[in-house]
Amino acid sequence: MKMFLRILICLALVAGVFTGLSFAGVSVSNYTVSKSTFQPGDTGITTITITNPTGNNRVTGLTMTIYNPSGITVTSSPLLADIESGGTAIVSIPFKIDSDAKPGIYLLNVEFEGITSQTSTSTQTTSSNTVSVPIIVVNSPILSIACDTKALSGVDSVTLMLANNGGSAKSLRISTAGTTSLYGVNEVYVGELKDSENVTVILDSRNESDGPVTIPFLLVYDDEIGTSHSDTANLRLTVKKEVLDLSFTQQESLTTKEDGTLLLEILNSGQALSDVRISFSDTGVKLKGASEIKVGNISSGENKSVSASVYPDLTPGLNLVNATVKWVEKDVQKEQAVQIPITVESDANVSVYLEAKPSPMTAGAEHTISVLISNIGSYPIDNVDVGLSSPQFKLLDVTPRQYIGSLAKDDFSTVQFNVKTTSEGSGPIYINVMYRDASGEWVNKTITQNAVVYAAATDESAGLVPIIIVIALAGIAVWFFKFRKKA
Repeated sequence: MKMFLRILICLALVAGVFTGLSFAGVSVSNYTVSKSTFQPGDTGITTITITNPTGNNRVTGLTMTIYNPSGITVTSSPLLADIESGGTAIVSIPFKIDSDAKPGIYLLNVEFEGITSQTSTSTQTTSSNTVSVPIIVVNSPILSIACDTKALSGVDSVTLMLANNGGSAKSLRISTAGTTSLYGVNEVYVGELKDSENVTVILDSRNESDGPVTIPFLLVYDDEIGTSHSDTANLRLTVKKEVLDLSFTQQESLTTKEDGTLLLEILNSGQALSDVRISFSDTGVKLKGASEIKVGNISSGENKSVSASVYPDLTPGLNLVNATVKWVEKDVQKEQAVQIPITVESDANVSVYLEAKPSPMTAGAEHTISVLISNIGSYPIDNVDVGLSSPQFKLLDVTPRQYIGSLAKDDFSTVQFNVKTTSEGSGPIYINVMYRDASGEWVNKTITQNAVVYAAATDESAGLVPIIIVIALAGIAVWFFKFRKKA
C-alpha cells in the first residue's frame, strides 16, 4: 500500500506538470501541500506555481477552474493576473477536509486557461492545462500504553492496557527496546486496535538494577490507508528484585497430563544458600513420590541441575508456576514465593475410522471412502487437514486433501474421498492428518490402516444358459417321441 501511494503521487505529478509543458502558454512548474497528511476536519493550502516559458508571448485573460472531489471543500478561489513571457505566478488555494471524509487519497484538479496573442499574425490562441494535486486524508492512530502493576521483581506476568484515541491501528505488534525484555518471545502480535485492549505479557527485568526504570515499548502498525508507522511508548516502573536471585531454566520438555521428568537448571546469582528445597503451590504441577524437590547447597554463581517426577496438568505453552523456595541462612529457616517458568507440550492426538460405500470394495470399481477424524486429546485442535492415498486405488477428486477446521475435545468430523480401485488384495491406506495444537505447534501425523479389495464379481449364470436350453430341448423331445406316441 505504501508503494502504491508513492506511485499514485508520482503519476499525479507527471500528469500535472509534464502535461502542462506540452502546451504553449501557461504551464505548471511545481505544487506543494501544506501537510503530508490531513485528518477529517483539518484545513490546508495547496500552492501551485505557474509559468509562461521564455519565448512565449504574454498570456492574458488567465482563469482557473477548480474541480474538488467529494470530501474536500475549497474555501476560496484567488484571481489571476496576466503573465509576461518568462514570468511566473504563485497561486494559493485554501481547502478544508470534510468532518466525515473517508480515509484515502483525493485528487484536487485545477485547470488553468489563458489567451496568447500572436503579434505577427494578429491571432489569439487559447490553451489550457490541468494539474492534479494529491491530498492524503487519514485519521492517524493515537496510541498509549499503561500497566496493571507499578513494580517488577524479575520474571513477571503483567497486563498492558493499550488505548487508541485516533483512527484504527492495523497489524499492531509490540516489542521492547530496553534492558527489560519480553520473556520467551521477540514481539507480541495484537492485530487491529480500534479503541482499547488488554494484552497479557511476561516481562524479564532480571538484568535491571533495583529502582525506577523506563521501559521503551516499540509499537509497529499500519494506519487506515496501509502506511506503516513505528512509535515508541515509554512505561515507567520500579524494579524491586526478590531476596533470592535464582534463575530457573527448563532443560527437557513435558507433555500435559502425562507423567514426565521435570529437569531444571538453577543459577544462583546471589549469595550462597544452604539446604534449598522447592515445593509447588500450583496444583497444575504434582510431584510424584515426594512433597518437595531437594536441591541441597548452592554456592554463589553456581549452576545446579535437579530433576523430579511430575504430572503436569497445565495449559500447553509457557506457564509461570507458583512455587515456594525454602533455604537456611545463618541457621535461620527462610522461604520465599517464586514463579518457575515451565513449558508443556500439548497431548493432542487424533483417531481415524474408515468406511467405504458401496462395500466391500471391488477391483476396478468406484467407491466413496468416508474418513472420520476424532480429537482424543485434552484440548481443541485447529486447522485440521486430511489427505488420503493408497497403492490400491487412485483418487478421483480434484485435490488429494480435505479441510475440516477446528475440533473440540472429544469432537469428530467426517470428510469423503471418491476413489477408483486399481488392484485386488490386501494393502495399506495412508491417512495424513495435519493440525495445530493448543500450544500453537503444527503436528503432521500419518496413520496406516489395512483394507481389502476383492476381485470383480463374474456372472456365472451366463454360462449355464446354453446347458439349460439343451436340457429343455431334450425333455421336449423325449415327451414328444415317447409319451405322445403312446397316447
